[in-house]
Amino acid sequence: MEISAKRAAQLLRAARLSQSIPQAELARRAGTAQPDLSLIERGRRTPTVDTLERILRSAGHQLIAAPVLGLSGVEAAAEIASSIEGADGERAFRVFLSYSDALKAADATGRVVLTAAEPAAIGDPKWDAAVAGLSAYWLERGRLPIPGWLARGDRRLPEATPLDLGPYVGAPDPDRVPTAFLERNVLLDESTLASV
Repeated sequence: MEISAKRAAQLLRAARLSQSIPQAELARRAGTAQPDLSLIERGRRTPTVDTLERILRSAGHQLIAAPVLGLSGVEAAAEIASSIEGADGERAFRVFLSYSDALKAADATGRVVLTAAEPAAIGDPKWDAAVAGLSAYWLERGRLPIPGWLARGDRRLPEATPLDLGPYVGAPDPDRVPTAFLERNVLLDESTLASV
């Protein structure tokens, strides 16, 4: 089995940051050189599956095979962050909708698996809150367990803010915003989540 450098980087970075482990400390725990760990996290080196699993276990995570397709929260957040860095808000929103579609299409187990790991911070609190809101929205619709990173409630904006969907979309009516988004002060009309 092979794993791409990009995927390994996303998984490893999200796992390390969710546990607040400095890179040097994780390298020490895993018996890996810190520069090698840095290269893996930046997608510059592709680890073997054994190496990736050893490092993830040192961060309190593990690789698992699950019958799930589609973007996970970790992948979606990484792709949104990359889009924002490239000033491509439209792509960020398309990734957000792809994540929503993956959660909608997944069965109960799939939804839990896709949302279980805490995504790394996107670099924009609005998008961090939106991804958290989206994850909670689909879990709540299925009456599924909420992972610890969502239960903490720290991915919340200080005031109600619309998710920027471009110049042609105004702020939604708060009555049409799902509770999972309102709790995080993200204003997003529920109809936006419907596949087109």
